[in-house]
Amino acid sequence: MNNSLKKHGEPEPTIYLSRSVLTRPVHYSLRISIWNGETKCFQTSELLDLGTSPEDFLHYPNDTCFQLDIDLVYRIEKLCGRDMESELEHLLWPFVDPTVQRKMEHFFTRGSQQVRHQASRKLLSFNGRPAHSFDKRRLHFLRFGSTDQGQVFHMPPRLEAKLLNRSRDELEQYFLEEEALLREYELKSYLYAALNLQKHFTEAFARSIPQALSPEKIDEAFLKEFCLINDDRQFWQERTDFSHLPDYLIRYLILFFDSSFPRTSIGFEQAREFMNGHRSFKWPERKDRVSTDEVAAIFEESEETLRNADKKEITRLYRQKAKLLHPDKGGDHEKFVRLTKAYEELLRSKK
Repeated sequence: MNNSLKKHGEPEPTIYLSRSVLTRPVHYSLRISIWNGETKCFQTSELLDLGTSPEDFLHYPNDTCFQLDIDLVYRIEKLCGRDMESELEHLLWPFVDPTVQRKMEHFFTRGSQQVRHQASRKLLSFNGRPAHSFDKRRLHFLRFGSTDQGQVFHMPPRLEAKLLNRSRDELEQYFLEEEALLREYELKSYLYAALNLQKHFTEAFARSIPQALSPEKIDEAFLKEFCLINDDRQFWQERTDFSHLPDYLIRYLILFFDSSFPRTSIGFEQAREFMNGHRSFKWPERKDRVSTDEVAAIFEESEETLRNADKKEITRLYRQKAKLLHPDKGGDHEKFVRLTKAYEELLRSKK
């Protein structure tokens, strides 16, 4: 594999460190993510098996620096057809001896920030597939820690760029690394937000206090959304075998049912029992709002297009659709109502 596979206008292939998801001890390998012009998606290929000890490929001439194994660099550069030493150093930095890390940290992390900054510009410059809503919801929680997904539609473009121009495997490895920073009590809230389980509930507190909801109904909603994401071929891109669950999803299944929402006070638990058990009590239902996914589907436009459109453009799109869906013109009443709500939702987002 070399740069001759890269056509003009397409992004550079990217090298990333992959780790096993379920097996222990963790197994590592170097993989490459490259754009396939025929299938119109990014695909993954394995370059080199690093085994369970990537630190074996590091050498220390003294106690102030490290060097990569010469054979490793040679093999990867031969496969990729370009200078790879700097990229490999950053990929294997987590495995460097802590004493050497402390001595090199100031110099090395500065270089690391420059590499990430350049990569971000590269991601923004190529018009690949739009970010999947599941990826956007995951990233939103990891950055802002909120189960309320109302602002996912307004994610800063520079942040959303982290989700573009990567193979599905590279993206899942990225999330695997980011999720390692979550605390144990955040895991269930994270998956609640990532799978947008709040849309299955009408309670006003479903956005911010999922632990107040019925656990059985949350489990039911999770399994429904879990199956949908497993069957989503656009999400998985290069996946061809749908006869079994990917390890990435099996891990989420385990995390969800092995974790719990953050603990609450005794008073809160008593209030929840009252809300769920008192026959005459009804929590005020929240206003029926249209999700960002549904807004895009109704207007038949991508989320990115709608996010960048101004009020005048949104009004123009609304009027076009209204002419087709208005009941007086022979359209469907329910679809017209949803269109109007989607239009109002978009206008609110532009304030």
